Amino acid sequence: MKKLLLTATVFLLTLALLAGCSKRLPSQLADDEPSESTTEPATSPSTEMTPTEPEDDTQYEGDASSYYIDVVYAQQIERYYTAISQQWDENAYLDHELSPLVTRYYDGNPLDNVGFTFMDLDGDGIWELIIGAIQNAEQDPLVFEIWALKNDEPVMLVQSGSHNRYYLQYAEEDNLWSVAYEAENGAANRAVYYLQLQDGKFKVTQGVIFDALANEESPWFMTYDLDWDVSNDTPIQEDSANAVMEAGRNTYAATEYFPYCLY
Repeated sequence: MKKLLLTATVFLLTLALLAGCSKRLPSQLADDEPSESTTEPATSPSTEMTPTEPEDDTQYEGDASSYYIDVVYAQQIERYYTAISQQWDENAYLDHELSPLVTRYYDGNPLDNVGFTFMDLDGDGIWELIIGAIQNAEQDPLVFEIWALKNDEPVMLVQSGSHNRYYLQYAEEDNLWSVAYEAENGAANRAVYYLQLQDGKFKVTQGVIFDALANEESPWFMTYDLDWDVSNDTPIQEDSANAVMEAGRNTYAATEYFPYCLY
């Protein structure tokens, strides 16, 4: 898996690589200069875009980056800081509708191990918020949550849980970001879906389902929907299914997050 760097956000900070962190106000985050990147995906957010105005029409003096931190996704960003800094257990995460998988990243200083960033996944000029794992990200670039704006309100699009996980993907040839969704309903029924954000929703571009309950002798299917109903899907051979999934895993990508230890 490649480690891909986003160039157009305030989060690519040399300071983020230093050991030892202290909490900073969101409005301070945009004061740092972004570092250079070796990759500039087409869907990276532009710092020159015009952010959505606050509902009360208050003039916001910060730039687009600080506006998204301080105003647009402030609550979504802050709630994970609270949970991680207090090291909640899984039940507390579930009670507050947070991803319980964050509890697996408590080694050392947990605030070093989780971060957030913004990307424009659908190219509409509005940033999505992505909260994901920093620790071990090159081997397992897990995404905990993705949020988007709908009617000027933050809406959660996806959340990883004990039986479903989301990963960012980057197709270098097409210069395109997307999302992989790995899910399971037990050992006899699991799937991998490849998703693109379109019109505010993730839509399946391709998927592979293993369903031994539906067909024990030929359990692999190609799908283009999320209904888990293989009766309308295409049976495929196991080697074809493995080829699709291997190609998908090769595009799983770690992006550069702003660590919560600097938040």
